[in-house]
Amino acid sequence: MTTPQALGAARPLRPARPARQVRMPARGRPLPHALPPWALPGRPLATLWWLHPLIAVAAIALVYASFAQFDFSRVVPQSWIPGPHYAWGGALLLVLALGIVGTCGDRRALALPPPPWTFDLPRWATGALLATTVFAYLLWFQVLIAQPGLLVQVLTGQLFNLREIAPTTPGVTTMTQFGVAYVIACIALSASRVRPLAWWERLGVVVVFVLATIRMLAWGERLALIELLVPGAVAWLAFARVRRPWLWTLAVLLPLAAPPLLYGIFTGTEYFRSWTTYQRDYDSIWSFAFERLLSYYATATNNGVGLLVENTQWPQYSGRYVAEWLYMMPGVGDSLRESVGDVRDQYVDFVTRYARPEFNNPSGLFPIVFDIGYAGSAVYFLVVGALIGRLWLLWRRRTPAGVLFHPVMMLYLVELLRFDYLASTRFFPVALALLFLWSVARRPHPPAGVPW
Repeated sequence: MTTPQALGAARPLRPARPARQVRMPARGRPLPHALPPWALPGRPLATLWWLHPLIAVAAIALVYASFAQFDFSRVVPQSWIPGPHYAWGGALLLVLALGIVGTCGDRRALALPPPPWTFDLPRWATGALLATTVFAYLLWFQVLIAQPGLLVQVLTGQLFNLREIAPTTPGVTTMTQFGVAYVIACIALSASRVRPLAWWERLGVVVVFVLATIRMLAWGERLALIELLVPGAVAWLAFARVRRPWLWTLAVLLPLAAPPLLYGIFTGTEYFRSWTTYQRDYDSIWSFAFERLLSYYATATNNGVGLLVENTQWPQYSGRYVAEWLYMMPGVGDSLRESVGDVRDQYVDFVTRYARPEFNNPSGLFPIVFDIGYAGSAVYFLVVGALIGRLWLLWRRRTPAGVLFHPVMMLYLVELLRFDYLASTRFFPVALALLFLWSVARRPHPPAGVPW
């Protein structure tokens, strides 16, 4: 009989090693970037009712309907509202809503849990966007760097802005728009916990916001800051969650605080922008800012309707308002303007003769009608609505395309009553940068020690 000694003493079996647990730091909080958002406790903010694009269109429609009661005589010399063209603008908002409904109603896709760790970007990609953005800003701000006192003159009302002193340079200052894509990417990466941001990535977000604030104050481009705040917030909301019920209640009721918040921010920016010019005509800056805020949106619709009424040479099917960025592109734009003309000159002439050059926005609705007619504009807004609905669905699923592109579509809706952001020269470089990030996005693996 073979003894155990003959076979060699068998080593006792080791107990199974327990599964590796995620280390917990002080105060019982998980390490940052250790768990994906879907594994964290709390309710996802992406499911808030007011983040649905249909709610945004409904709010736009209510504001649009209020223009029929606006007293245009206090602001502009002539009004064309209400009228048949104004009614067509409301119909286009309805078509936009129908396009959204057609592509965002996939309940099966919404019922599925979002895949874990769907969004990651290499650091070299974010670094390239940051370096290009800062470089473009430095080239643009050369005059301000050499003469910093110019900013003080703008803030004190001695200068209205620096647009005449330091104008933009197409092809160079356009690259400052890469900062919008950079902010979306970094905020989404941080909120998704897919990887920790490098120190220079976090510093870069602050730098881009500071540069955009200087741009807003010195050049009077309030949109430069809005382009970062709105898309950045939407990118963060794709992954954010709240644990406490009272915080969820506040988030649900946030739209009630949005109008006074917008009014307060607008008043603060208008103080540095134009209050020194009009302070003798108003009792307080609050009454001035309130009337001016309404005027920006109401006069844009009035201008758009007036262009259709006073000009009979439409539609021209030139694409000037559908793809404005193409006409402003160096080289290509010059060739287009020489071959088919520039109908933008007709709008400038209209504003000079019938409107007020200070309020020169044409809205985002009626230039499309002027460009491609009634039927063409209906198709245009149906397609745009379908795109918004599809990207919202992908945003809820936290896919790279949704997280990157849906934030700028929400900005399009926010600014729709003033101008068409998707057709503007501001959007084209943003779209290029987002396409670049989408092409290099990768599906990451779960962090070490976290169960799949």
